[in-house]
Amino acid sequence: MELTCKNCGSKFRAALQLPLTTAVRVACPSCRTQMVLKPAHGAGQPPAPVPAPLPEDRPAPAPAAKAHRRVCAIADEPRPFRTFLGEHLRRLGFEVEFFETGDPTLEFVRRTRADLVIVNVYLKGKLGVEVSEEIKADPSLGQTRVILIGALFRANRFRANPTNLYGADEYIEEQIPEKEFRQIVRKLFPQLGPTLETPIEPREYDEARRLARLILSDIIIYHPAKVEEGIRDNTFFEVLKEEIDEGRQYYDSRVPFRVRRDTEIYSETLQQFVTMKREELLKTGTQ
Repeated sequence: MELTCKNCGSKFRAALQLPLTTAVRVACPSCRTQMVLKPAHGAGQPPAPVPAPLPEDRPAPAPAAKAHRRVCAIADEPRPFRTFLGEHLRRLGFEVEFFETGDPTLEFVRRTRADLVIVNVYLKGKLGVEVSEEIKADPSLGQTRVILIGALFRANRFRANPTNLYGADEYIEEQIPEKEFRQIVRKLFPQLGPTLETPIEPREYDEARRLARLILSDIIIYHPAKVEEGIRDNTFFEVLKEEIDEGRQYYDSRVPFRVRRDTEIYSETLQQFVTMKREELLKTGTQ
């Protein structure tokens, strides 16, 4: 009998004994599509070919789920440091949005359930510490991580640990090295995967670095004229010797001996700040 393939339209003959009493499977010689011929329901009617799926046919795989792209909100004044943060976060796979005040930041975070918020302590209007407190008080934002930028100061100098005061997960200063910033982000988001960078140091080293930055921030805030003079005249360590020594005493009282023995974290933190500010002066020609 002559058949027509409903897949490719080819006509071909199949040696079948009519009338059919059971279903018969035949294959098109052109495209190899298999069809099932069923017995006719009425007298004198030829069997109707019905395409059958090939045994190797499988359901089309479901489209792969779109990879989650993390969202970060940075609330800070427009400046090179804000750009620095955004560039490194984008390299780590974050979508980054910038804000200058607290309320728009909070609205965005609540709407998008942002993964990370980096906020300057001293924002215009709603303070950054208030933004941090509101985020941490919102149960729907339980997965949102908060990093504070800047120093927190109280009458008991060098005693305030900002990451304990406002629920923030981390605390950074403007002079933070690129490598250390990326390590902090990877610590907050281990899912970012392995890195070829040096592994994050033990917690006590990390805490020592944060304490050194906090002490430096106190010095900068409480003695701006001396700091400016010391940077301008390259006499930072001389004009601020008393304040630096006071900070060193507090640093030594809080940092384990083996960390102080194996590193110069406090001195390096001060030197990095001076070097950065001296380079800025040279670039701007304001020395």
